[in-house]
Amino acid sequence: MYSRIIFITSALIFSGLAQADASNVADQIKSCNQAIVEGDASKALAYAEQVLKQDKSNHDAQLCKGRAYGGTGRLNEALAALQAAEKVSTTPLEHIVALTLIGNVQKDAGRPTEALASYRQSLAISQTEKEERFVRINLNQIGATQAASNQLDAALESYMAGSKLSANDNERADSFARIASTYSSLGKHDQAIEYQIKALLMEERGGDLSHYANAGLEMGRIYTAANEYANAEKAINKIVKLSKDQGGAYWEAKSYYYLALNKVASGDPQAAKPLLIDAKQISEEIGAQLLADEVSQEIGKLH
Repeated sequence: MYSRIIFITSALIFSGLAQADASNVADQIKSCNQAIVEGDASKALAYAEQVLKQDKSNHDAQLCKGRAYGGTGRLNEALAALQAAEKVSTTPLEHIVALTLIGNVQKDAGRPTEALASYRQSLAISQTEKEERFVRINLNQIGATQAASNQLDAALESYMAGSKLSANDNERADSFARIASTYSSLGKHDQAIEYQIKALLMEERGGDLSHYANAGLEMGRIYTAANEYANAEKAINKIVKLSKDQGGAYWEAKSYYYLALNKVASGDPQAAKPLLIDAKQISEEIGAQLLADEVSQEIGKLH
């Protein structure tokens, strides 16, 4: 009887330890993913490695590790981790997610053929499993890869197919913007304007300041490309006003930049100079260095 009590007690202890370990792993995975959201790749990697020391085949840890490496540009390491995650995937959804992320890294690494193959693998599983969200995501990623490779007609076809699966205003806005940009690149300005107006309406209905401002400036860019300079200025000035009213300094700076580009395109580079100077000053004040550098390059072209 005594030995039986010891056995039961030991079993309960080990069961409790196993549950504690499982809980700890779940917490570490959650922390890893949260660090990714916060843009802290080193913290994410630390959490992922803690889990992988206990279980090198942990799918979620490999996935998070891959995303962390991808966010820092260490694409070879990212690909290795994501491929490891794909190998240990046990459900269709796990395969779908891993393959899509592998495609993202391959696209970022300048390997479009491999990226398209990964996206299409993920797409096929998504269609079989009727995972419409991932069908749309993969169609959009296929379209983006095709567009980057100047396969614009194919990209348009992919985006059109993806847009049919949009489930809300935000997804519709994203799809319409992709279609508009592709039409603009093809020089089909009427269609580009039509779809960007649709994107802007969706963002007005369901987007935040950043999404709406971005859509408005893209509207201005598309009008500029279509040589409709007055409409471009009108669209961009709406974002200038919105940015000032709501304290969006970044979007105010970017608006001045887009207004300047419109002035240059319309043959009035002198009017562009003060706009570019304002855009650069605001960008530097708020630490938007990438935008400041882009503006500086444009200023250099005017001299």
